[in-house]
Amino acid sequence: MIRIFLLIGFSFIFFVSCKARNNPRVFIFTDINIDAGDPDDRQSLVHLLWYSNELQIEGIVADRWNARSVEACKLAIGAYGDDYQKLSFIKQKYPTPENLVKLVANNTDESFKLFANAVSDKSSPLNVLVWGNMESLSKILLAHPEYSNNIRLITIGTGLMLEDDIKDMPKDWEKSKPCEQLNWNGFGRNAIYYNPQFNKMWWLEINWTYSGMFIGDEPKVMFNELSKYGNMGKHIKDVVKYEDWAQYFRVGDTPSVLYLLDPNHELDDPTQSSWAGKFVKPFPNLKPNYYTDYSGSQEWDYLNPCNTWENHKFVRDEATKTLLNRRSEMYHALIEKLNLIYPNN
Repeated sequence: MIRIFLLIGFSFIFFVSCKARNNPRVFIFTDINIDAGDPDDRQSLVHLLWYSNELQIEGIVADRWNARSVEACKLAIGAYGDDYQKLSFIKQKYPTPENLVKLVANNTDESFKLFANAVSDKSSPLNVLVWGNMESLSKILLAHPEYSNNIRLITIGTGLMLEDDIKDMPKDWEKSKPCEQLNWNGFGRNAIYYNPQFNKMWWLEINWTYSGMFIGDEPKVMFNELSKYGNMGKHIKDVVKYEDWAQYFRVGDTPSVLYLLDPNHELDDPTQSSWAGKFVKPFPNLKPNYYTDYSGSQEWDYLNPCNTWENHKFVRDEATKTLLNRRSEMYHALIEKLNLIYPNN
């Protein structure tokens, strides 16, 4: 009886240890800036920092060097530093502001070195989150295709653009026909997507699903609620003070982080519902580790979207709903976390 009990006990401990998660390692490429661009990356960076005790941040490449991108990162980390000194961050094992600043690349050479160092650690996959175009990452992967074996890539808005959005493209952008027009962050994407060297790379392409972050009144309510939490909450509001159209918790790039944070799904399987949405594996033979937006019951040709392009708005709606279905739960978890680290709020 004793032997059986010990065996069962050991099995239980082994099962729990297998299910336990280490903090996911993350590396971020972002088009954050202090310019006329979308301020959502600045809010998304604050959100990332609020969860930096649950993630292992290994590098931040803000590659719009001429648009004060590094300064934008350091302003967010400055707000984090103010809160870190005054509140219970140390007890919750948050990284020091000084260490975070060291993880921000100041130029292209530093970005290559930071990435090479992070991807060389084979102990666990490096989650590469792309919050802008893929040009910097594409240059790195094309120079070192072997890096693709140890990364899990999560990109936002890099696939096809909604037809209604084409009219809002900058005049100097090259235009294609609607069912072939790359989305807002698509620069550099096809150099990887169509390169057979990367067919087996793990890649979650969140193309339209992320728009679930923008819909309804809830993001406006969260925007005001979050502003009460320290200097980082104030920063959430400050970064959009000149943007009348963005007076809400926009964070369009945050789903890449939410996928890693949701405790109730397996990180190996984007086809499960998560805070980031639900996704499909459209090419299980050609690209066995590639996932993208869920089309629901809509007819959708993932290989040749032009064949079913008349359905693209319905597919967008189906995909968006998969994030909306879990958004309130994610918001609630964020507020609970903030109440823990800002106990006197």
